[in-house]
Amino acid sequence: MAEILETNVVVLGGGPAGYSAAFRAADLDLDVVLVERYPTLGGVCLNVGCIPSKALLQSTHHYHDAKHHFAEHGIVIDGDVSMDVEKMQATKSKSVEGLTGGIEYLLKKYGVDYVKGKGKITGPNGVEVALN
Repeated sequence: MAEILETNVVVLGGGPAGYSAAFRAADLDLDVVLVERYPTLGGVCLNVGCIPSKALLQSTHHYHDAKHHFAEHGIVIDGDVSMDVEKMQATKSKSVEGLTGGIEYLLKKYGVDYVKGKGKITGPNGVEVALN
């Protein structure tokens, strides 16, 4: 049996446009439900695109500097400099988790209800959500 919820605004998608729209609607004292089909908020850039890529690039830049530029600054490394790719991945994941968690925190702060599922517009005033 389907559950019917009454709300003023339903936002489909928890990426930057979606959560910004949800925050604005909440600022206008509207009841807001945000529906996100993926496991985490933040969209493509935050979860698998820009942010993870930049976190890994930062780690590789540190590695490159240690191998090639530290000596210019009087920093001498005795022995080989190596990469721990597993640790780099963990650092990247920690950055992403912190940011996605921050969005979830803001949803709560703004009083936006958050539903994990795939939303579909069914009419001018209807949205159906298949819960994850």
